[in-house]
Amino acid sequence: MSKLHFFILFCVALLFAQKPTDVDSLFKGKEYLPKLNPSLRSSFKSTDQIPVNAVKDEKDGALYVLQFEAVADFDAAQRRKAQISASTGYGIQIVFDTPFYKLRGGSFSSKAAAEDKARELLVYNINALVIRLR
Repeated sequence: MSKLHFFILFCVALLFAQKPTDVDSLFKGKEYLPKLNPSLRSSFKSTDQIPVNAVKDEKDGALYVLQFEAVADFDAAQRRKAQISASTGYGIQIVFDTPFYKLRGGSFSSKAAAEDKARELLVYNINALVIRLR
């Protein structure tokens, strides 16, 4: 009777079998790099960084940065700064705004470029908010 059960289970498994998923590729040692859908934004631009003191947007002189976290403890902010800097490659600044230490990095001349970079980092499980500095 157990051979019959095994055979039925095997047939059911074959019926519901699908093509390999992204998780299967991770088990084989391949890196998971999903492709971003360009239809998320009509004008998909590159996200080149500019220096913090430079202004490239002639219209309103706006400057945008990414805020990664807001932490109440300074020591925790220092630890998270090192972790976020290592995973993003940005030089992270700690800005104290009562009562939180805000971790910010990157510098973008347009909101669209900053949002694209935040969406790109979200694929790697790094959450970021777009903040307008000026």
